[in-house]
Amino acid sequence: MKLLKLCVVSPFPPELTGIGEYGWNIVHGLARTGRFSAITVLAQHPPPQAADLLPGRTHADPSSIVQARHLWVRDDLRTAPRLALAIRAERPDALWLNVDFTIFGASRPANFLGLLAPLVARRGSRRLIVTLHQILEASPPSSIGAKNGVLTNWGLRTATQLLLRADAVCVTLRRYAHTLRTHYGARNVHHIPHGALAALEYLSHLGEDTSEDILFFGFAAPFKGLTTLLEAYGQLKLRRPQVSLTIAATDHKRFPGYLAGLQAALGARNGSGPTGIRWLGPQTEPQLRELFARARLVVLPYTSTTGASSVLHRAVAYGRPVVASDLPDLRAVAEEESLLADFVPPGDAAALAHALEALLADRPRQALWGHRNLAAMQTMTLDRTCARYLELLDGSGGPAA
Repeated sequence: MKLLKLCVVSPFPPELTGIGEYGWNIVHGLARTGRFSAITVLAQHPPPQAADLLPGRTHADPSSIVQARHLWVRDDLRTAPRLALAIRAERPDALWLNVDFTIFGASRPANFLGLLAPLVARRGSRRLIVTLHQILEASPPSSIGAKNGVLTNWGLRTATQLLLRADAVCVTLRRYAHTLRTHYGARNVHHIPHGALAALEYLSHLGEDTSEDILFFGFAAPFKGLTTLLEAYGQLKLRRPQVSLTIAATDHKRFPGYLAGLQAALGARNGSGPTGIRWLGPQTEPQLRELFARARLVVLPYTSTTGASSVLHRAVAYGRPVVASDLPDLRAVAEEESLLADFVPPGDAAALAHALEALLADRPRQALWGHRNLAAMQTMTLDRTCARYLELLDGSGGPAA
């Protein structure tokens, strides 16, 4: 059987992004299948502060078939020709494009051209597989603080139509597949659930039996609902003094300084704000695992989403119950993957405080949800996800599903 040479366009560690982590895990999962002679990732140049965030994931192993080339820069119009030239130089058997609509920056021209570069570079029988983590119809740019308008909508629809010319387009939510078929007449869309990117493990609680830590993890931006969470936590702290809150987050690229602004606003209250809040920056994998082990539950207080949540999947993969905003994408993840979570109206601090309190007080429900969600994830392991991608990359994937 011929070994394949794969070229991947994706954000990639050491810079920590949701789809970058997804790409890292899928790439290394594919490498373990033994079906590839080489996998080259055409990645972005990470900012200096991103170094050493992910031990074991920052530099390529010279003995590995996986090599990362830091080739492009966000918001640089030269990214598209660089990608096209690099793909042609690699001469791969297959291409995998792992993207959302802002992968190449805030610049609309840079994003549009960057998304289309792999299509331009495609030649002969080279297969192109696209994983689209975000679609316009589900996540309008204005909902996440990005530019919107007639030109943006036209550009995103046009980019979607062109990306659908790939051999296969993968989405992590079934509702996205339905939308692409309905709005664009697509017949090559494959639903591959996000699933677990790491080994499933029910973490034993590391804190004292009386500790009640709530964990917020991921990017910080206005649409992540941190202001609502802080208000809810203040209400909860008055009724439940033992509760604590850990915020392990980094600023979203479009909102530099956002976390510092939140902390400054709390500090300006002259000590009248709630106590017991830990503000942590980026975490290594061992540190992150310990944070989840100390947490009683994980909270997703978002006001908008851009696809299936990697934070939700990380939480359930560790057996941690989740309280989340009742948004279409988060609700769809739970329903499509048979996951248990407590949903509250987005932006409602009182409802969020009540849900957090009820779940913190119910240890049996915490354990039940943790074990039930782990059981559901057994059908969506990384090995199964990679097996599905392998079928599409080597052309044996069958009809869209």
